Order: sequence, then C-alpha cells, then structure tokens
Amino acid sequence: MNENTSSDSESSQDIEKNYVSQSSVKEEVTESNCRFQPGQPLKFVRVRFPGHARSYPFLIGQRKLVYGQKVMAMSDRGMAVGYVNSFTYELPFDKSMLPLRSINKIASEADIVSEKETYQKQKETETLCQRLIDKHNLDMNLTHVEFTQFGKKVVFYFVAPARVDFRGLVKDLVGELKLRIELRQISVRDRSASMGALGPCGRELCCSSFLSRYGNVSIKMAKNQNLTLNYSKLNGVCGQLKCCLQYEDEVYHQKRKKLPPEGSFVETTNGDKGKIFRLHILSEQFDVLTERGKIKRYTQSYFKRKLKRSDVNMPERFENISDETNTVLGLNDEQAENARRFEHEINKLKIKAGSYASEVFEELTGIAQQEQQETPQQIEAKKEKELLKIEKEALKKHTKHIEKEIPEPATNTEKTSVEDNEQAKKDSRPRQDRGNRRPRGKRPPRKGGNRKRPPRQAGNKDSKKSES
Repeated sequence: MNENTSSDSESSQDIEKNYVSQSSVKEEVTESNCRFQPGQPLKFVRVRFPGHARSYPFLIGQRKLVYGQKVMAMSDRGMAVGYVNSFTYELPFDKSMLPLRSINKIASEADIVSEKETYQKQKETETLCQRLIDKHNLDMNLTHVEFTQFGKKVVFYFVAPARVDFRGLVKDLVGELKLRIELRQISVRDRSASMGALGPCGRELCCSSFLSRYGNVSIKMAKNQNLTLNYSKLNGVCGQLKCCLQYEDEVYHQKRKKLPPEGSFVETTNGDKGKIFRLHILSEQFDVLTERGKIKRYTQSYFKRKLKRSDVNMPERFENISDETNTVLGLNDEQAENARRFEHEINKLKIKAGSYASEVFEELTGIAQQEQQETPQQIEAKKEKELLKIEKEALKKHTKHIEKEIPEPATNTEKTSVEDNEQAKKDSRPRQDRGNRRPRGKRPPRKGGNRKRPPRQAGNKDSKKSES
C-alpha cells in the first residue's frame, strides 16, 4: 500500500515538474540564451515591490495572474515579494528589451511570513537610524529602509533640502548593524511613491499605484485648464503639483486651438464684433463683449475671423453692460451636427462589431458567415410567415369547396335560353278546357268603367249626422 502511494506521489510530482517546465520561462533572458524571434508576441505584467518608486515588467509565459496577486520575483535589490500592478498585455519581441526577467513563482504563505519578518526588522533598523540622526543633529528626514542582497546590505532613503555630511552617521550605523551601509537621497515625489498614501480624491496615489513616470508637471498646465492658482488645492501629498494635472492637459490644448485667444478682437458669422470676454474650453464656447455693451455666448462654429483693435468701434467704457449669455447662439446647429456624428460613429461601431462577431464565430465553429445560424428573431419571423402561408392556403381550399356546393348564378343569356325552353315545353302540352275560368294573371274589369270618385267635401260628415 505504501509503495503504491509513494509511486503515485512521485508520478504526480513528475507531471507537475513537466507542466512547470513547459509553462514557465527562464528567470532571466539575455542575448546568450535568447530564443525569441523578432516580432514574436510575448506576455508581460508589471510588478511593484514594497518601497520601490516604480513597477517593473516581467515575462509570465503561460501563467494566468490576477491584478494584485502576490508573486516572488527578482528585483534590482534581490528576490522579494511583490504584487502584480497591471493586467496582462502583449508586446512584439525586440532585442532592445533584453535582458528580460520572469516571475519565479506565486508567493506562498511561508514567503509572505518571511517578508513580514523582514519588514519588522526594517522598522527596527529605521528606529535605530532615526535615533542616530537626532544624535548627530543632521538636517535630513529618513523615509524608509530596505535590506538588499539577501540581507547583506542596508539602504537608507532620506530627503534633505541640501547636501548633508553624514560620515559620522555611517560609522555609527556600521558599528551597530555590522552590515554594508548605503544612504541614498531621493526627492519628495519618490518618497510619496515609495511609501504610498491616499490622495485628496480618496484613492491611492497615482505615483505609488500605476504611474511609471511622474513629476513632469508645471504651473502652465494649471493655467491652460483655467484652474484657480490656489496651491493648497493644486498641490498633492508630496507638496508638489499633482501628477493628475497632466492627464487632461492634451485635451485642453487641442480644444484651445479651435477657439480664439482670450482678450482678442473677433467677428462672428452673424456680424457681431467685439472682444473675447471668457472661454469655455470643454464645451467649445466663448463669450464676446460686443460694441453695444452686450455679453453674448457663441459656439465655436460662429467664430469667423480675428480683427485688429482699429477695426472694432469699441468704447473705452460702457455705461451699462447687459448679460445675454443665457441663450447660446449656434447651440441647436451644433447639437444637430453632434447627433449626426454620433449616429455615424455608432453605425461604424455596429458594422465593426458585426464583422468581428462573425469572424470569431467562424474561428470557433468553422462555419462561414453565409452558413451561420439565424437569430431567434429571424426564426420567429420565418415561422410567422409559414403560418400565414398555411392559413391562406386553407382559406383558398375552403372557398373552392363552398363554390362547388352552391351553383353560380346564371348570366342574362343563360336566363333567356332557360325561359325560352320552358315556354316551348308549355306550348307543346295539350290545352285543357278551362270553361268559364279566367286566365291566370288577368283581372276582370270593374263595373261602371273607369269612373272617378267626386272630391270629398268638408261638411259631408256633419250633414249626414243631422239627417240621421
């Protein structure tokens, strides 16, 4: 019994090893051991390690990984537990990608426990370093500590406004820890990305969750989006301008090109001339202060041309200015045009979706598009047509049966021929002596001939009564 169980376990282990060898990829692919062809599609995911400011791409081979899953992979600081920071994506292979790293395995409970122990050790070392910084009175702010090279080296990350002389600090740390020491100065953005936090929007910081490049933000982007220059709202957790300012900057830049610049003099298609008072970039509308002292709102289609200051009879001061921005000139035309565009785009998408669905169906079943099965609606419509045909045929048969039972009415010529035949039959019969009987169909004349009654007089009744 024991021999059977041992043989079964060995066979299952062999199967598992074969599966792993077939599905997994080598830990690191270099030019010497690369077997990928140029243009060959490869599957990747990005993995972020705790304390790292950015994520790294890794080959996954045939593995199926989920976003947020913990894995064991080789980082630039040694083997560590990280989490999948992206969905699976494909890229064509190119030699410029080398060297390529792969995920070693999915993190087990033992790996997670050892990672927690390492984290606890890092916190204790951080406390020690902070105590020595206070002792040497150094102007630096320690952010976090990492053990690298399998625990043989300690890296201390700090933020400082200027250069710091930490030679005495390094000597004390080496004497306390008996390990290799490295102090690395980072920026405030790197600190937030490596430590992680919640932003003003309530979500995890972009730099610590999914951004691989961050920090290319300027105050010009805030001005381009017509944002109020309030630094308490524009700055993020790190104290710098928020990285999300660059997300919509390109859209604002493109929409601004369609509108006239603010403060310029323009002429609209309906003949109004004036100065650009305000821009509404997202809705592509602009307000114009006209020569008559009225503020009107137009859509982008009403912009005709730019004018010089001398071409506009604009007074330096208005006694009264009326606001007429409640009605947007050209909005109905714009809405109709947008509806037409939207309908056109929807029709395009429907055609693409239909062709894609037919291609997928053909790939899965091997049936061409002409041979594909009909939809349930088409089947029901066919059934209804067949039922209508059957009903029509039944009605035709029923009407034919009735016509056979009831003879058709005779025509005029047929009637006359029938009457002639009957008269001939009557004439051929022998006549009987009818005596004094009058012939059928004739009435005797009245006695007295055709006498006419005298007209009735009005007083006849009264006279008869009196006589009686």
